[in-house]
Amino acid sequence: MVSKSNQLELHYFFSDNSHGFDALVRNECEKELLNLYHDVAKSLDFKLLVQSEPPKDGGFIELWKFIGDNPNQVTLIVSAIALILSRIPVENKKLTQLQIENLKLDNQLKKEELRELKLKSKNENEIDEDLIKKVVELLMINYKIVWRRSNFYRKVSQYKRIYKISNQRLLDGKVIGNEREIPQNEFYNFVLSSDEIPKNEIEEAIIDLISPVLKSGNFYWKGFHNNEIINFQMTDPNFKLMVQHGQIPLNNKVILNTILVQDRKIDENGEIKVTKCSVPLVIKYSVNGTEHITSDGEAYLRKK
Repeated sequence: MVSKSNQLELHYFFSDNSHGFDALVRNECEKELLNLYHDVAKSLDFKLLVQSEPPKDGGFIELWKFIGDNPNQVTLIVSAIALILSRIPVENKKLTQLQIENLKLDNQLKKEELRELKLKSKNENEIDEDLIKKVVELLMINYKIVWRRSNFYRKVSQYKRIYKISNQRLLDGKVIGNEREIPQNEFYNFVLSSDEIPKNEIEEAIIDLISPVLKSGNFYWKGFHNNEIINFQMTDPNFKLMVQHGQIPLNNKVILNTILVQDRKIDENGEIKVTKCSVPLVIKYSVNGTEHITSDGEAYLRKK
């Protein structure tokens, strides 16, 4: 059984034995942590209020109180967060495709596993270390939690006065369990190496062409995809030449059936943004409703 807790204390240790903390750095760190706390609660479908408590001396100590639907849910959240912040990842330098595919925590398998744990109905005796570890494993599928943790440790590692941090669970001010310490030389283990994520390839993406490029060069074409205007590079050399040589009559009723590749990255708010689109293959195109299949498209469909 895991002892009840409703507070989390985060201790920054400074190498010069001072207590002052750069206000901007502190606020940026707290922002990432608060977002992480709420992403955890959202993943578990728990209602949660995080209340800041007055900071303490001794390096610099942050204290948060967690208020939820019942004490057992609060204990579970505080315990899970303490483990997320302190357990060094086995592999963590890049977000995995599985984490990316769980953008809004709608992976059915994970949802089902969390549902089967029946977390909302757990009593005090059922919340043990094995349950916390299982919950954390499922939470780490959520890329936003991994990203927030990475941002926090990236910002902490850039503030050279901090030589270690620790977190501690409490129950109304009373220390619960052991303090978890992370020295400065291990901060980098939590930091993702890049904000770029795997490219998204959409098969047979339909693009309603707005404007092609008739001259050679890496200029962007424009079209409608999923009711949005997109700019994209046409990297299918054969289709590009067909257009430039006037072999395709162009009007306002040209529809492309394509392979669409999206380059993506995570912005500062943890949202995934498409940074570039390209079309390496036009499978089919239609002009005024008459459909034509390209030679490369025919080979693609035959292989598929």
